[in-house]
Amino acid sequence: MPADRTPPTDWPLVVDAHCHLGAFRNFHIPGNDIDAMVGVMDLLGVDVAVVAAHAGIYADYRFGNDQVMAAARRHPGRVLGYCCINPNYAGEVRDELERCFADPAFRGVKLHPELHGDYPLDGPAYRPVWEFAAERGVPVLSHSYFAGDPLAVFAALADEYPSVPLLLGHAGLDYGLDRVVDVVAGRPNIHLDMTGPLSWDGVVEFLVRELGSGRLVYGSDMPFMNAALQLGGCVYARVDREDKERILGTNAATIFRVGVETEVPA
Repeated sequence: MPADRTPPTDWPLVVDAHCHLGAFRNFHIPGNDIDAMVGVMDLLGVDVAVVAAHAGIYADYRFGNDQVMAAARRHPGRVLGYCCINPNYAGEVRDELERCFADPAFRGVKLHPELHGDYPLDGPAYRPVWEFAAERGVPVLSHSYFAGDPLAVFAALADEYPSVPLLLGHAGLDYGLDRVVDVVAGRPNIHLDMTGPLSWDGVVEFLVRELGSGRLVYGSDMPFMNAALQLGGCVYARVDREDKERILGTNAATIFRVGVETEVPA
């Protein structure tokens, strides 16, 4: 990278579709404020980050969403937001969605059932999320763990809400990628968030071969994980440049409407 930190002229659009923000209990996460994160983005040539605050996915969804609002205002166009909701406060879910999406910097919903008491993804308290997302074509990112909702639940939700772009967190790696491919192949509204699997050699090549590159979305988990490591896993994958450009940015640009005006009145 040149000394002025300017990416090469042929550097593609890079959209990091899975970022966090702020402190998180029991973890040392240096550089967790938005200015430090944007500094890392500048070093790596990342154009846009879609952010969910750690507070939002855990103890205080409203405080976390407020952090994301402030970050997006501080770095307009560079930072977009996920609205986090907690199904344990079912009566507040729709109101919080409306509040967040009144700010055009919010482009998706982030669900983390494991941190909210393992509440089932298809449970009644989450229904307002799926209905809201279907009404507006809003993408929903949810974590997928072997101890959480089975792949069949993701498949059923994708079938019930075909207008919702559903991002399968961490590409469902814990379930085994062969099983994930079987579920995803016939459901074009399911996309694979590549955060984490990019650390494994051969994952990009396997998924591009089995599904094509149009369903894969780059994410780093920054600042929770090392953004350079995740980016390198895609940049150095043994696939065509066109495939890398889709994974790194153009797929997410479509899903999250990157480039659409994000500023709101002060």
